[in-house]
Order: sequence, then structure tokens, then C-alpha cells
Amino acid sequence: MQTIPIAKVLLLDADGNVLILRRSKTHPTLAGHPDLPGGLIEPGEEPGEALAREIVEETGLKIAVSDLKVIYAGAEVYNDENRVRMLYKSRLSEKKLKITISWEHDQAEWLPQTELPRIEEEFHSFYHDALEYVQTHKLLED
Repeated sequence: MQTIPIAKVLLLDADGNVLILRRSKTHPTLAGHPDLPGGLIEPGEEPGEALAREIVEETGLKIAVSDLKVIYAGAEVYNDENRVRMLYKSRLSEKKLKITISWEHDQAEWLPQTELPRIEEEFHSFYHDALEYVQTHKLLED
């Protein structure tokens, strides 16, 4: 069984809004569904470095690896693959920054954290569990 490592981020602006992307209609998986910035960790990449690379590719934002904090991790079997997922958080000092989306997404919104329960219904089960844990333990508060 192949292991696929994935890193995603809850990216917060200065007001605590969360950046939520929507996968484009041509995205190879879960087209049209909400998404968090991040993606696959390439062989030889450190997770934080991979996430910083993915954030630039998907949003145009440059985030220092030192500003990314792991807040949840887990593994699951999905489509005959062992997926190791890491969820990070990072807080920006600016409000609702302009996002430059890639071909993978067709929408980017800064939404209040109160919207996470609605959004998580469409995420894969890992994200449902991760977001519930994060909210229960108030990990997005600084």
C-alpha cells in the first residue's frame, strides 16, 4: 500500500477569518468542493516546506515555514492508499489579503470561523474530525 503525505493549513487573517478555497470543475478530485490551501508532500520535502510551496502555488501568499504550526495529524486508508494528513495553522498580520488562485481552484473566500461547521460537512472525514478537535480545543485562538 502506497503512503501519500498531505499537508493543509487553516490560514487566518488578522481578524481571525479563515481562507477557504473551492476546487475547480477540472480538479482531478472532489471538484466543486471546499478546500484548504496545501497538498501533497513531494518525496524528499519537509512537510512545512511543502506546505509553504503549496500556499504560494495555490494562493500567491508567501508564508515562512516558521509561521506554520501543526495542530492536528492523522492517517487513514483512502482508495487503497495510506494517507498521512497534517493540518497546520498560520495567522497573517493583514486582513483579507488578495488571493491569486491557481488552476486547481475557482474561488477563494475569507470566511469567519463560525462558518467552519458548515464547510466541514463537505470535507473528507479526516477534516471533519480535525476541525472538530481544533474548535473543541480552541486551537485557532492566539
